[in-house]
Amino acid sequence: MKKKQVKIKIAQKVKLNLRKPAYKSLLGGRQESESDLAIEWQAPEFEYQPKDISWYWLTLMAAIILLALAIWQGNFLFAVFILISWLVIVYSVRRLPSIWNFKINEKGISISLAKEVNNKFYPHNEIEGFDIHSVSEKYKELVVKIKSRFSPYIKINFPADNEENIKNFLLKYIPKEEYSESLVDSFSRLIRF
Repeated sequence: MKKKQVKIKIAQKVKLNLRKPAYKSLLGGRQESESDLAIEWQAPEFEYQPKDISWYWLTLMAAIILLALAIWQGNFLFAVFILISWLVIVYSVRRLPSIWNFKINEKGISISLAKEVNNKFYPHNEIEGFDIHSVSEKYKELVVKIKSRFSPYIKINFPADNEENIKNFLLKYIPKEEYSESLVDSFSRLIRF
């Protein structure tokens, strides 16, 4: 019985449009100004990194060590938690990223799935600041801090070569601030999650 190797390809449709909206004023030919500009692009939810067999073996060994420690200490609830966590991690690393639509204009930031009509809109007055982090050669990450207690940071991937366009556009409406990368983000990047 031969094993077939399956290659996973992601359709990454990434584009950046700096354009004027395609509408005319009904009140008699209003002149389009610089504030009518919008930046739109599509990008994956996260950058998919295929895992080789050694990645799965390393996570299995780490889970076995933690499982043995839990059993040795008699903490069976922790042992069950380790087992379930390992299964969830193995299942979730196989998930391919969704493609998202992003739009930044003079009103705010709009985010939606590529095939859905509903979107989430963040007006500029609800945004405290933004920062740009380097993720890979291909993508940068726009970190937007909104006025919310529960999830104050929104992280948006965009093509790395369009950093200046996005930064200059946002600086007109939102202050740029320094946001340090969280420990969880650093760790997940380290283990290629």
